[in-house]
Amino acid sequence: MKYTLLVLICCFANKIVAQNKDIDIRDLFSSIVYITDSIPATNIVNNKEYEIVLKDPKNGKLKELKGFKLGTGFFINNDFDVYLVTAAHVAKGLSLNTKLTYQSKKGNKREITIDKLIKGNPKSINWILHPTADVAVLHIPLDIIETDYFEKLDLGFIGVSGIMDKLEGPDRLEEITVFGFPLGLGVSFNSIAPVTKNLRPASDIIYLPRFDNKILNPFFLLDDPSISGFSGGPVMRVFSVKKSEFRPESGVQPTITGLVHGTINDKTGGFAAIVPGIKIIETIDLAPSFNGKYVFKYPDGSIWSEVIYKNGIPWEVISNFGPDGKPQDKGTLKNGNGERYIYNEEGEKEWVLFYKNGRYTGNAGIMTKAEMKKYGKKQ
Repeated sequence: MKYTLLVLICCFANKIVAQNKDIDIRDLFSSIVYITDSIPATNIVNNKEYEIVLKDPKNGKLKELKGFKLGTGFFINNDFDVYLVTAAHVAKGLSLNTKLTYQSKKGNKREITIDKLIKGNPKSINWILHPTADVAVLHIPLDIIETDYFEKLDLGFIGVSGIMDKLEGPDRLEEITVFGFPLGLGVSFNSIAPVTKNLRPASDIIYLPRFDNKILNPFFLLDDPSISGFSGGPVMRVFSVKKSEFRPESGVQPTITGLVHGTINDKTGGFAAIVPGIKIIETIDLAPSFNGKYVFKYPDGSIWSEVIYKNGIPWEVISNFGPDGKPQDKGTLKNGNGERYIYNEEGEKEWVLFYKNGRYTGNAGIMTKAEMKKYGKKQ
């Protein structure tokens, strides 16, 4: 499947009709995955990790002791680039046969293995790890994304612009939501839906040692301990917004404030330790991304638009063409700054996208003639 002019302005397209007023939450489900794998059991002795091997006392044969690993991950997209994000301690030791189970945009339970998202025949997973923070990112190559196979996966994505890009804790008066599969809950033989937990921030940014390697890192705390299986899951501020009737996909994205690291506790209780969202952005910035010219085409194969990309971001629009082959206004985008215009197959302008210093900052929807005729008087 080759891209036509597709810009993932909005990252959710879940078709489920919610029974309640929680569609903003449910729209996220298709981007969140349950991670499971069978891995060697280990134990730490004198600050060194060892695999546990069983020895048969009768014949002396050795058998590796296996453990079961579970966690949560989520898919982030930045235009052409798609990334699987989880905690580094969850990613550690995962195999190519690791299962990712999720709810498709159509609401069906789906399952794939990580090797299906990797180009070629690698022997291991090329996780990109943050130098200090508990974040791991796996880049999905464009060669995979452009296949019919990937399209049929019916995955959802959360836009990278929805990740909090400042090192600060969330507002303590705002409730935030943790998504994941604690203890494997939310998964049955024929259905899957992430468990959500609404919590309050309990601290500003504080520096604590990671529980897995003791490296000092910034975290913020939530007012309740985490549970096994939530690790690697996104922590978001999710709120209902009034979406445009003529362009319902133009609603405001939720804000990812971080991902779940673990629990800080003792016998009297504890708090969930959250990796700040900016550490996710820093890790994605270290990962591969698309660079060069990309030619968008109409269904008949004629050129729709030519765009130069740098580090996964539209850097400059070379040209826009209408379905009749005539040039169209290409906007002001240059060197990662300015406006980019998006036209539909009829040659009508539908979106204006804004970029500043190589970052996507927002968009504005523009009514087409048909939308103006149908909805213009109501606005």
